Amino acid sequence: MTEQGPSIPRALVRSPLAQFILFAFTVIYVLSPVDVIPDIMPIIGWLDDLAVFVTQISAFVMYVREKRRQFAEKAQSRNDDGGNHGR
Repeated sequence: MTEQGPSIPRALVRSPLAQFILFAFTVIYVLSPVDVIPDIMPIIGWLDDLAVFVTQISAFVMYVREKRRQFAEKAQSRNDDGGNHGR
């Protein structure tokens, strides 16, 4: 884990398609009876599902933050470029 969040490759979280694929994988994995640690073992069996779920949520949060940053930069550059035309 880094100061900016989990160590997830940024290329995976930049693409909307990658976000959809990660989300689909997460849903399938959590609902699937085939796990790294079987769900038959209470608590311990659910931890791998929780790890996948938390990783997906953190990747989505990183994606949203990146998109918000890009949107803010575009809005700022539009304000800087077009703010003085009427004066």
